[in-house]
Amino acid sequence: MNEISVRDYGAAGDGEKLDTGAIQAAIDACTSKGGGVVFLPPGDYLTGTITLKDNVTLHVGPSARLLGSTSLADYPNLGRNAKLGYPEHLDYCLINAYRAHHVALTGEGCVDGQGAAFPRGMEGFNLESEAAAPSSQTFTRPTLLHFTDCEDVTISNLTLQHAPAWCCQLETCKRMWIRGVRLFNRANQNNDGFDLTACEDVMISDCHIDCGDDAIALKEGGFRIVVTNCLISTRWSAVRIGPESLGTFRDIAVSNCVIYDTYGAAIKIQEVEGGVMENISFDNLVMDHVTGPISIRLGGYLGWRQERKESLPIGVLRNISFSNIRAVMADDAYPLPHEVPAFPGEKLSCVSIVGVPGYFAENIAFSGIHFTFPGGGTLEDAQRSIPELRDHYPDYHVFGTLPAYGVYLRHVKGLTIEDVTLDVAAADLRPALVGEDVEDLELSSFRAAGGDAAALLRLRDARQVYLHSCRPLNQVPLFLSVEGAGSRDILLQANDLRRAGQSFAFADGAPLDAVHHE
Repeated sequence: MNEISVRDYGAAGDGEKLDTGAIQAAIDACTSKGGGVVFLPPGDYLTGTITLKDNVTLHVGPSARLLGSTSLADYPNLGRNAKLGYPEHLDYCLINAYRAHHVALTGEGCVDGQGAAFPRGMEGFNLESEAAAPSSQTFTRPTLLHFTDCEDVTISNLTLQHAPAWCCQLETCKRMWIRGVRLFNRANQNNDGFDLTACEDVMISDCHIDCGDDAIALKEGGFRIVVTNCLISTRWSAVRIGPESLGTFRDIAVSNCVIYDTYGAAIKIQEVEGGVMENISFDNLVMDHVTGPISIRLGGYLGWRQERKESLPIGVLRNISFSNIRAVMADDAYPLPHEVPAFPGEKLSCVSIVGVPGYFAENIAFSGIHFTFPGGGTLEDAQRSIPELRDHYPDYHVFGTLPAYGVYLRHVKGLTIEDVTLDVAAADLRPALVGEDVEDLELSSFRAAGGDAAALLRLRDARQVYLHSCRPLNQVPLFLSVEGAGSRDILLQANDLRRAGQSFAFADGAPLDAVHHE
């Protein structure tokens, strides 16, 4: 195998001379010889955009750093994002690969984008209109990696840090192995970790990700994607699927991860552009000091794709499971000073699964769950009426503080909750679970703490509900409140009533024969 040192092609490695030409010459020579390894020995290699090519491994050795130039003139515009509707500033990058196969970025060294040297991004945190954002100016800031239409890609073992914008932008790539990467990306705003757009056959494992925006974001679609054995902390979300969701997301598994100090919901699933999301699982997770912690949203967000005048048809969101998860929630978001400030709806947040009238989030399962919430919800919070916001930005916080401290459901069909415990660190006057327009709901071995001013469970317009082996963790004034004329076929085990020491109540037009007990 060919092994080429960039120093043999004139790279200085002194952190001052621009080594772009020397590094690119080494890569070009390597691929022309059939491929091999381009090696960076110890030193600081200042560079603008370099392009990986077929059969080339760029190996950043121990004590070597690849430093991104702080001059935008050293980053040519790649011109690739127009078809995706992404901002133009994401067309600049440090390490580029386009329609390449068998490419790799490896080593024990570091790739540093020196992102703090670029202007702070302010380009988009009004959620409904880009023009109304805090600043309508878009600052051009390169990403660290931008791979498009590549096959057989390996990124392993090195440190990726301080991108001016996103860290790793991976589009329509197939067969990727990302393992053992230390990714630290909090130098600027919009500092994502791994962004995968319509990628297939991807394994992300054994990584430590600490970033200022989405840690792992799946966009436009994706097939057969595995995330496992990772440590994740981020301002926005650890794993996000959508909201760019025109395509199909299928066969995605996340497991064996620790998520800590993460705000903006630890896990977000957002189908709002008429696509399909199905066959997705989350298993064996530990979360500490997170908001959310899980937000699932089906809707019709118009977004910033300026050509749209009306929503796309509502898509499909189904077959999602969460198992063996232990989580302790934060009472609010705590971003770094230069990151997106906390939104009011991030305070006292809960698990939320929300569809739209006539369209359900379907076949969702929770099992082996223990969630601890901070408490502090008021009676006013419990009595809030939540707007639909079908075409609005799909983040959980747009609804404000939700009327449940633990789980809020609306327009949901085929939900099972088994062996789930919800408790609170301090008193909370909201119900543990609120369900509105829910069909085919089963709660089994469900345990929850209750307050002294609200029912433990509140259902409105709920159909085909079965509750068994459920109990409060403390004395509550009311076990179950049934509301709405559409409520019917609610079956409750008598033992559950005896454990609660209470019964159920009818309110707001609920038919008196809606509830049965056995």
